[in-house]
Formats: sequence, structure tokens, C-alpha cells
Amino acid sequence: MLEDKFYHQLLKCFNQQKRWINQQTNQIDVLPGQSKFLLCLKEYGPLSPKELGNHCCIDKSTTTTLLNKMEKMNYIEKKTQNQDKRSIQIHLTKRGYEKALQVEKISNESEQLFLSTLSKEDQVKIIQLLKQINLFMEGELNNGNTK
Repeated sequence: MLEDKFYHQLLKCFNQQKRWINQQTNQIDVLPGQSKFLLCLKEYGPLSPKELGNHCCIDKSTTTTLLNKMEKMNYIEKKTQNQDKRSIQIHLTKRGYEKALQVEKISNESEQLFLSTLSKEDQVKIIQLLKQINLFMEGELNNGNTK
């Protein structure tokens, strides 16, 4: 039965949380997909587009599209590296940093809401289990095991 499958439940949780976050971030003029980039740049600092896409699990063409929109909205700026003019780093602007703080607050509220039905122990456990699964799958995918 589909309802008993891990994949189905994970996908439902992901989509519900994503929908909730998008509803909240739309109110602060952050488009779907941009919140991940804002949080990632706040957390890790300037990154190349490729690094940013990898951190956020977003493909190259979607990354390019999102970054172009974010640059037009003055959330980010692209800076070339002194050593290699072909290499660019994505930096948050002041406005982008302020939006990242707002998105971080929304993200924290979302996590509290979605985990509120679980005990503290279960919250820790589910995060640990998901990390364990992600590490395993990253290793499998990096080793070319995509059966």
C-alpha cells in the first residue's frame, strides 16, 4: 500500500513543508526556490554557482535562472575572482542578507510546526535517521550505484 511506503511519506512531508514555506516567503517577496539559496549563502558565505547548486540539490539550469532573478531583485551580486576572471562567487547583498534572516525565521517556525507532534527524543532521532540515509545515498550516487 502506497501510504505505508517511506518514499511516499517523505515526499508528502517535503511537499507540505515546501508549500507552507512558499506561502510564508511569498509574503516577503521571496520566490519559490530562492529561500534555499538565501539560507545557504548566509550559512556558508560566498559560493560559486556550482557549489551553491550542489549544496541546495538544484541542477545547473535552475540555479542559473534563480540566480539571475535574485540578482535583478538585488538579493545577490556576482563577483569575479581576482585570480580567475572566469570564476564567479555569489555574495548576499545587504537586502539579501535581510531576506535571509526573514527566511531563517520562517524556516525555524516551519520546523517547530512540523515537528511539534513528536517528542524531543523523536525529533532528534528522525533527524539522525534522515542524515544517516542521506549519507548512505550520497555515497551510493557518488559511486555510480543508481540501480
